[in-house]
Amino acid sequence: MRSRTRAGGRSIAAPLEAPVPSRDPQEAPRRRSVGRLRAALAAAAVAATTAVPAAPAAAAAHDDTPAADRAYVANATARTVSFLDLDDRTVTHTVAVPSGAVDVAVSRQRHRAFVTGGSGSHTVTVLDTERARVLRTVRVGDRPEGVAVSRDGRRAYVTNADSGTVSVLDTSRGRVVRTVRVGSFPKGVAVSPDGRRVYVANLLSGSVSVIDTHRDRVVATVSLGTGTAAYDVAVSPDGTLAYVSTGNGADYVSVIDTRAATVLDAVPIEAGAESLAVAPDGASVYVSSGFGGEEVSVIDTELGVVARGFRVPGGAEGLALGYGGRQMYVTTGLGSRSTVYVDTETDRVMGSTTVGTGPMSVAVESEPEPVASRAGTGPRVHWKTGREETGAHAS
Repeated sequence: MRSRTRAGGRSIAAPLEAPVPSRDPQEAPRRRSVGRLRAALAAAAVAATTAVPAAPAAAAAHDDTPAADRAYVANATARTVSFLDLDDRTVTHTVAVPSGAVDVAVSRQRHRAFVTGGSGSHTVTVLDTERARVLRTVRVGDRPEGVAVSRDGRRAYVTNADSGTVSVLDTSRGRVVRTVRVGSFPKGVAVSPDGRRVYVANLLSGSVSVIDTHRDRVVATVSLGTGTAAYDVAVSPDGTLAYVSTGNGADYVSVIDTRAATVLDAVPIEAGAESLAVAPDGASVYVSSGFGGEEVSVIDTELGVVARGFRVPGGAEGLALGYGGRQMYVTTGLGSRSTVYVDTETDRVMGSTTVGTGPMSVAVESEPEPVASRAGTGPRVHWKTGREETGAHAS
């Protein structure tokens, strides 16, 4: 969901790189949705005219870094993907993606990363993560923005913002097997832990489309309110809650009961709400401020409020968790070149790594976890109570 740069299309050489327009962080708490979208599109135009694709990697060397210790950063302005060794905090490879790099998702089982091109693009680039090279490009809809991969690695789901669709990719065959129509300007996308549902945040519709992955069709649409823009979406580890970053004059994280397909609550996020990440135990939801802000807000799901926050120098855009949720990786966005490491137990910034220009998204390649119990049949942490129950729930 992090795309605000023009990516894809033919290269446009520029003799000088124009600076990215500065943003006043004091405006973040009360940005209006339409104004935010206009700012995003303006930034996309600037990045398109300044981006100079990096040269392809000299050799497709095998990457010996253990998969569980790797992360991948989509650098929108540079149009590259950085491979990070999370132990050494170094870039081991940089792969050029001429069609654009605004979001990235990874399949450990298939040794693949999927990179969306964003504005001006119609393709998803598939990377071989073992050999650090481009494997193929897959044509999808217009302006592919968000991407998510199922836990078993068999399917990837791509939001096509200008087409109002989601492309379903068969990862083994490397082709689109179905196209699903959703709301207007879909951006963020997430797959439930059991792989049965896909949740799509529709920015201009102010809604979330729920896709049944068995039939590849929309089975529910959850409205988030008139005039609301939906940016990113993330799902709780047990699959019973979906969190959506939204704005309608002020920023919120809307909480959806996935069984009933209804909105339970909306948590105000004064620092701004863009990208989301959920802790493995479901106790915390991390929210990046985005749009030039430098804050990450942390929602306590037992209390249903923002319990704390921390500053990320340089900007807070894309988020990912690693090492069982003990570490967080934050990309710093347009006009910067850093991925920042945060200790989530202390909220302390531990360091940073220089990557490509305009890092907007980060994905961690971690060990697959057992699929959570189906909603309503196993342990569940209830929103705002923290009470854990076992067994079937009354309908």
